[in-house]
Amino acid sequence: MLQKLNFRGFVCLIAGVLAVTGSVLVSPDSASATQPPPMTVPMTVPLNELPEPYADWDVQVTPVDGNQQVLHLTFNSPLLGQRITNTVHVPDRYRRTGPQTPVMYSLHGTVFSPIDNCALNQVTGQLTLLRMLACGGGYLQDKLYNVPSQLSEMNFMVVSPDTNPQNSICETCVWIDGRDDLLPNIHPITAKTLPTDSFLHQELYPLVETLFNVRNDRGGRGVIGFSMGGWAALLQGMIHPDKYAYGASVSGVYDIKEPVIQTTLANPIGYLRDQGYGTSVTHPVWWRQYNPKGIVQNIKNTDVKLFLSSGNGCVNPLDLLTEEKCQGEYSPTRAPLGLVVESELSLNRMIAVRDLKSKGIDFQAVQTPGTHGANNAEMFAKYVIPGANKKFSSQTTKPETFFYKTAIPQFSIWGYDVAVERTKPVFLSMSKARTDGRSFTLAGAGSATVTTPDKFEPGQTYTVTISSHDGQRSQHSVTAGKQGRVSVNVDLHGDKPVTVKVR
Repeated sequence: MLQKLNFRGFVCLIAGVLAVTGSVLVSPDSASATQPPPMTVPMTVPLNELPEPYADWDVQVTPVDGNQQVLHLTFNSPLLGQRITNTVHVPDRYRRTGPQTPVMYSLHGTVFSPIDNCALNQVTGQLTLLRMLACGGGYLQDKLYNVPSQLSEMNFMVVSPDTNPQNSICETCVWIDGRDDLLPNIHPITAKTLPTDSFLHQELYPLVETLFNVRNDRGGRGVIGFSMGGWAALLQGMIHPDKYAYGASVSGVYDIKEPVIQTTLANPIGYLRDQGYGTSVTHPVWWRQYNPKGIVQNIKNTDVKLFLSSGNGCVNPLDLLTEEKCQGEYSPTRAPLGLVVESELSLNRMIAVRDLKSKGIDFQAVQTPGTHGANNAEMFAKYVIPGANKKFSSQTTKPETFFYKTAIPQFSIWGYDVAVERTKPVFLSMSKARTDGRSFTLAGAGSATVTTPDKFEPGQTYTVTISSHDGQRSQHSVTAGKQGRVSVNVDLHGDKPVTVKVR
């Protein structure tokens, strides 16, 4: 049955059936209508003294329902072109001065465009998973971890983007940067194309690091995600291995090319299509780029710590009788969609376990009884908190050399800035790349402009030697810029490696 399931059609069918019944259930929580109490959480910079560019964003920080440790951080996002609400969970150990607190960024999962409408709450509120896909789904999914109950145990702050109780900006964004494509997007039939990766790294993270006494280094930053957000959390760690020390995927996808995932979820819902990357047939390179399994070796030989979990869908009859997470709101009868989705994600997690083991990548994987979303609070309290606390308290080291593979034409990694010009999308790989900028090897198509890390003496002249696969060598002199960086232009020869040395 799973192999024939079209998830988008299933959701629409369930919503339609519920609409016909006319039953009324409780709608999602809404924001408090009362005036919030004065802000008392210690920030490093008062809101009226924020520097540029934040001073122009109308930044507001307000307690949620009077809780001074659960805050709504709202601001006008230039990149998203609208106001966005984010939730900040402040641990007991946080202090305005002294040692900085690590930060875990929590990414929510899918919100289904056609039902992301609060007028449909009476319909969508009747089934657990359907409610989380609908109006304010990002806010509802964030609550699944029950972070406020763990503030005394966490040695890190949790920041969750896009948690407005009334609407979600990221519907199927996968927290990547969308791009223009020939296929038009028609909202709400399709989700909006958004630069959400840039939003995270260029707006949200710097703002949080300005407002609060938190760490801004890789060793003090982690990312967790649920469902689509779990897929996104893995991508974040693999696209930006130099930005995170810890990554957790709760009921997420590791291999979007797995046949059932591809045909029943990834293609029909249109995650990558909505962000301008087409289907698995029309845009195969981009589907490998945004598939964790396709770029997982980017974290090999780094000390990024991975955690993956899933429920079993409550397919074991004994679980229905003995497991709380298979009863009540999350029972298969109340959450039939959750049963189907989590059963498939459980199989996908097994693919991840086999692949990560074969590649020699360190990880922790857990499966417990439960349908989609039922075990989030347990996973967060029992595994994520102790794992992240341990990781954030340990020393994080930069690798001396690294491997990195991407189809993204402009990127930064381990201090390098790279821009590729090419006629069609292909992967570029950097191998044996030294983090001191002294040498690296490239393979790909077109040409690349590489700016090294700031490890050179400003104004000093260096000799660049470029060696191609056929033994040809060329040399020229370059002068390090004011920031101690050297720029090199390299012609690429497909899968034939080109090695660059700076001496």
